[in-house]
Amino acid sequence: MRSADPVARFHRRTTTVTVTATGESTVLAAVGDLDQDVAERLFARLNAELLKRPRALLIDLTRVGFCSAAALRILLLITAEAHAAGIPCVIASDQHSVRRPITALHLEHQLPVYPTLADARERLALCAASASRRAAAAP
Repeated sequence: MRSADPVARFHRRTTTVTVTATGESTVLAAVGDLDQDVAERLFARLNAELLKRPRALLIDLTRVGFCSAAALRILLLITAEAHAAGIPCVIASDQHSVRRPITALHLEHQLPVYPTLADARERLALCAASASRRAAAAP
């Protein structure tokens, strides 16, 4: 039986959030739409990973079709918390739906977005190398 409401049918799409942790970084990958309904779940997953104190956090939004203001707020909170804890945190996405609101709101410095996972990983590697040099130079 088909739903009479095409809008309701559209909003039933599933958004998945998966986490992959390695010795070098934790990658949280979201697939689908980051709407207001998903934002709380996204925050809970990201916050749980930050509490584990990963070496680095990569937020993979390369397969996100929509990024709501609520999701942007969560990303701002998590990247600020990661920075305060000394955990490098970057976002990977080439999706217009993610990059456009960040650029329009001039949030590029608070939300560092790299177009590919490879670019984001390269940035995290540079952060790790810099942290190692600082640690070696400390008395």
